[in-house]
Amino acid sequence: DNGDLNMGLKQYFTKRKIKEFLLINLGVCLMAFAYSVLLDPNNIIIGGIGGIATILRDVGGDRFPSSLIILILNIVLLFIGLFFVGKSFFIKTLYASLIYPVYTYIFELLNENFLNDMIPNISNVQTVGIDSRIVVAGAYLVIVLFGAVISGLGLGLALRNGASTGGVDIVQQIFLKYFKMPFSVSLIFIDGAIVLSAGIYFHDIFTILYGALFIYLSGVVMDTIIFSGFNSRCVNIVTSKPYEIRDEIYRILERGVTIVPAKGGYTNQDRPIIICVMHNSEFYKMKEIIRNIDERAFIYVTRASEVHGEGFSPDILPPEEIENGSKNS
Repeated sequence: DNGDLNMGLKQYFTKRKIKEFLLINLGVCLMAFAYSVLLDPNNIIIGGIGGIATILRDVGGDRFPSSLIILILNIVLLFIGLFFVGKSFFIKTLYASLIYPVYTYIFELLNENFLNDMIPNISNVQTVGIDSRIVVAGAYLVIVLFGAVISGLGLGLALRNGASTGGVDIVQQIFLKYFKMPFSVSLIFIDGAIVLSAGIYFHDIFTILYGALFIYLSGVVMDTIIFSGFNSRCVNIVTSKPYEIRDEIYRILERGVTIVPAKGGYTNQDRPIIICVMHNSEFYKMKEIIRNIDERAFIYVTRASEVHGEGFSPDILPPEEIENGSKNS
């Protein structure tokens, strides 16, 4: 029994699992920092549960901190998600949904006691004349830009490592399941409604503009973290000498390839397609290989948004190393 327990613990506490756990916490921590230190004190509405919490905090006259409101809303939404979406999504969402308000509360305390002098509350600045308004508008823009980058980075890290941050994600899942509404549409609908409501409540068109800018920029940063961190390209080669090119790719680049049977539409001749995924820095070597063997080869290159597997995932060993490891064990 102890052996089975130790084996189970070893399988759970792998380097990969520990790394994912730490990166999820780092991501959630960055999101909480951006929200509690930069955005929430200045009443910048960013959509999602954070945006709702900022509005409710202001409605309540700051009697309740935003972290407490986020915690209550997330708990309510978690149980709604458990009922409407299912147990699997509930478990996947549970940790990040509960740890986010904890980090938010920590940064609220730090902001009140230590960071307030470094990052003043711009929403309380009294503007007199056009010059002071321009300065305040510029300060708001800087906060939105840095808040969006930090928050998008944090959200991207959390999502890339398999965590769902809960909140609006739960509502999106419900809309998808029962109304067949795609995530992109439901996100625009929900965040747009929150930001629009904030603009009406604060009687300020700039609240809507800042919120829209934040949502767009944070989404761009998030997509960059999730989909563009690999800097890889997928090269497709149509050639009459596929096996010669294949052998040189093996020898020089040490990359695997896939050969797909194909036929030319005009010539009706067999023209196999070689598919090879590689890092950007390796592509110039690939072009030399092809040029030296078949100058008439047709090449087209696409961006590989995400790559996993041997040669790209450090925790996956090649077959020969797995075989040697099993022999030595």
